[in-house]
Order: sequence, then structure tokens, then C-alpha cells
Amino acid sequence: MIPLDQLRAADSGRIVGPKAAKLGELKHHYPEAVAEGLAIPFGIFRGLLDQPMSGTGLSVYDWMVGQYRALAALPRDSEERRTETEQFRRNLETWILNADPGEPFRHGLEVAVEDIFGPEENIGIFVRSDTNVEDLPGFTGAGLNLTVPNVVGFDALLTAIQRVWASPFSTRAFAWRQALMSQPEHVYPAILLLRTVPSEKSGVLVTRDIDTGDPGWLSVAVNEGIGGAVDGQPAESLRLERNTGRIRLLAQASTPWRRDATPGGGITRAPVSGSDTVLLPGEAALLIEFARSLPERFPPITDDQGQPAPADVEFGFVQGQLRLFQIRPFLENSRARASAYLAEIDRGLIDPTGILVDLGQLPQP
Repeated sequence: MIPLDQLRAADSGRIVGPKAAKLGELKHHYPEAVAEGLAIPFGIFRGLLDQPMSGTGLSVYDWMVGQYRALAALPRDSEERRTETEQFRRNLETWILNADPGEPFRHGLEVAVEDIFGPEENIGIFVRSDTNVEDLPGFTGAGLNLTVPNVVGFDALLTAIQRVWASPFSTRAFAWRQALMSQPEHVYPAILLLRTVPSEKSGVLVTRDIDTGDPGWLSVAVNEGIGGAVDGQPAESLRLERNTGRIRLLAQASTPWRRDATPGGGITRAPVSGSDTVLLPGEAALLIEFARSLPERFPPITDDQGQPAPADVEFGFVQGQLRLFQIRPFLENSRARASAYLAEIDRGLIDPTGILVDLGQLPQP
């Protein structure tokens, strides 16, 4: 287990995925704005696959490699290939969900969690998938894998970790990866454990005008509560001018509900305040200040070709203080292609929803 503040952007794809690596870099430069976190690296999951696969005489990894090769030899688009692929996928997902990671892992996790998050029993933790295949060239894979929100209690945390380990092998995630990867056995989920932040409002900041491309304006979408703007809510949409601080309102938030973390775990839904505006002028000023400081305090943000790209930042506010949850390049065209590609995949799936996160429910025991 690796404390978040020990990770840097260069660790992405090496020991953890881009979420944990870039957030670790962000915590290094903005320690006051990023919550405490802990990463479970790729190697823990890879070690899990060295366990035996019942009835095969092989490790799970070797069985998996053999299955992928056998599937590749079947006629493309044949019913036999689809049937065999789904059976393999289901068997692998089920095995991961029920595998025993072992007492050394459980003990190490318990020690690390107490060291990073403290000994209190009611600490909430977001459990986020962070695979090595989330930022492939031209395709982010965003939204395919699982986040389990505000997990409280060690047993619930263990269950959430196994659910997140298994999420790259859901119907939907498995389908797009099969189409894009020549060696799909080399999919390794790391996991980011991030302390729950009780955001009063939250959203997304892009460090340019997403409509015109003008870097003199920032694009902001924000809602009351947790998970604002990133979970499909009708959000308050704003443009903030870097040099003057001028605020241009494009759309008001129209959702009647906000999401809040509950002490016992999970997310509850509550009515919004009814205020005409979500983002206050002082909070807008903090976002502008952050965007101005980013090129000086954070390594260059680049696209697939290594060219400069605007930052795409998930943020929140707690009692007027800025909190940062994720940073990545804003790749508008790639995201549009990703959305279209996923929609095309979804049309051909038996279960078009894959694994979805219901933020209104407690994590399953």
C-alpha cells in the first residue's frame, strides 16, 4: 500500500493508474486542498491471479491467458465466440469477486488505513478503480469502471475493494477492451482510497472556454453536494475570466436534489437550498487563483501526442475552502469519440448497463 502523498505523475502506468498518480502529484503541490489517500498498486491484483483456478491445474493468470488465446482463434463475430467470451468473462468476474486476498493483505490494509486515515471507526472512504488502461491514446475509457462512494467500516471496505477489482471485467468494460487491446490479459486495476470530503458544492473546472477554446476564460459546472456536474446532474454552468474575475452565467442548476455523505456509509439525497446561485464570488476567485497557479506549481498537462492541453479538474468546496479530487487533460474530441464508441458497444450488449454506481445506496456488505 502506498500513501497518496508519495505518488507522482511519473508513477502512472507503472505502479498505479493515472487517477492516483496525478492526484498524488496534485497533493504534493497543493497539500492543503487534497484529502488523505492510499493506493493499492497493480502488483497486489497481479499477485491475486497467481492463485490456482479450480479444476484447471493452472494459476488464474495462466488460465486467463489460455482462454484469451482460445477465444481469439474462434471466428470473429460468430455466435460461438460471443457465447464463449461471455462465459469466460462471467467466470473471471465471479472468481475475482469471491477470491481470498489473504490474511497478509488484510492485515497490511488495516494497518495502512489506520495510519493514513486514523483509528476512528466511522471514517468514510471513496474506493475508486484506477487501471492501467484508462488513458489509451484517443480513448479515455472514462466511466467504465467502478467507484464505491463513502465506504464506512473495514469489512465493507474489503468488499468494495473486490468489487472494484472486478469492475474492469464487467460486460461493458470487457467489451471495449476486447476491441482495443491485443493482449487483454495485461489489465491491472490499482485502487485509490480517498477520504470522503463532505463537499457543500462540487463540480468540474476546465482551464479554457470549452465552446470557443479561449484560454482567457475558465469553464465551470457546479452543483450543491457531492459529485456535482460529473454524475449527469443539470449543473450551474459558468465562464470565469482569468484577468478580471468577471463571471458569466450560462445556465442555472435545475436539479432539486443534492447528494451528501452519510455517517453510516453511502450517499443520501436531500433537497437543495433553493439559492439562485451555487458558486459564490469568493469561490470563483479561488478557482481563478488555482488556474493561474497551475502552470507554475504543477507539471505540464499534455494530450496523447504530448502537446499542451487544458486541465480538467474535479473540485469541491467545504466552508469556502477549495478541495481537489482529480486532474487530467481535457481531451474533448477523444471524449466525444469515447462516448460514441461506448454507445455503439452498448447496443450490442446483453446487459447494456454494465456495472453502474447507485449513489443513493449503501455499499453492499
